[in-house]
Amino acid sequence: MSARRVQRRLWMSGAAVAAVLAGGLAWAWYRPLELAAETGGDLPAAPGAAFQSVARIEALPVRRGDLSLRQEATGYLEPWRLVEVSAEASGRVVERRVEEGQWVAAGEVLVQLDDRDRRLEAREAEAEWLRSRAQYAVLYEAEPEADGSRSEGPSLASGAASGEPADLFAQGLISRQELDSRRRLETESLLSGSEQGEVRAASTGLAQAEQRLARARLALERTEIRAPFAGRVADLAVEPGQQVAPGEALLTLLDDSRLKVDVAVLEADVVRLGDGAPARVRIPALDDLTFDGAVHTINPRIDPATGTGRLTVTLPNPRGRLLPGLFAYVALEVGRLPDRLLVPVAAVLERQDRRLVFRVADGRALWTYVEVGERSGDLVEITDGLAEGDLVAVANHFALAHEAPVEVVE
Repeated sequence: MSARRVQRRLWMSGAAVAAVLAGGLAWAWYRPLELAAETGGDLPAAPGAAFQSVARIEALPVRRGDLSLRQEATGYLEPWRLVEVSAEASGRVVERRVEEGQWVAAGEVLVQLDDRDRRLEAREAEAEWLRSRAQYAVLYEAEPEADGSRSEGPSLASGAASGEPADLFAQGLISRQELDSRRRLETESLLSGSEQGEVRAASTGLAQAEQRLARARLALERTEIRAPFAGRVADLAVEPGQQVAPGEALLTLLDDSRLKVDVAVLEADVVRLGDGAPARVRIPALDDLTFDGAVHTINPRIDPATGTGRLTVTLPNPRGRLLPGLFAYVALEVGRLPDRLLVPVAAVLERQDRRLVFRVADGRALWTYVEVGERSGDLVEITDGLAEGDLVAVANHFALAHEAPVEVVE
């Protein structure tokens, strides 16, 4: 017999032995599952179970309570208020009083522009106003009124309805003669009535001087860029010595004392929510820490393209730990099922399209088939297979065998 034939027979013999061993192993694996189906769920102890090492697992008791049905959505944290602070006047920056991340009070000066020209203009306007005020006082303030009293100067109120007669004439509602008559009456009222003070102030230049002074003071105020509200400085884009123009963005001011997150929720859940509904916000970047929040507003329009509505959830940020822009999971309570048997989701495993848990009893992990109901968050409802108080494995149990010796650890 040739060497090649000998090698071929040896190879075929080895293959046959391997097939027999594989079949035996498969029978040893699936036979306990068949026995479990026949006996209602409990598996016989694996051969050599007495010599197995003790597995350290985590376990929790089955409890009865209300199951909060939650709808989870995602979004990004945003500050409660955010504004881009811009220059209202042109000028050179002489001082920047803030740094990024700094908390500032409402009205605090953030950036100071060179105000020397504005100060000179304000002084000139004030001098012109004083000159006009003195001229007005000489001409009119000492003049006695018709009742014997003395004038106190111009009033700031104005009740003239100028243009009304002309409008009526243009519409054909009054004649030319009536138009002239009404104009004469208005002129006499201005010169002798309650508005004579305004007429005198305008004729002496006092009114114009007051307006110039007000504009000069306003221009001077605009050289100080102030915080519109209390918050933290971000996105600084200005340096001392920089020339800025009106409307140029200098920095961003944000109020992060509380944050908000906009999320899209299915229409079937939107109609079950209301303002103030509780929410849980989970932040993956902070080791999945969760924070309590609440629904602040609900957009009264459903997007027909997606079948979702937009909600705004707010949450406090007293220590400033939460930063705008962080990714967030938002869980909203859309319903509640009372008096249900509950276990952690991690306790339920799936084998051959059936769900099971490892029930811990007498130091052994018992393979137990269960029926599950609603699931919400990290809890799932058990409708059959367990009783309240049963201890079930929740960690380090994925590779356990039936009746494996276990030690429950904290």
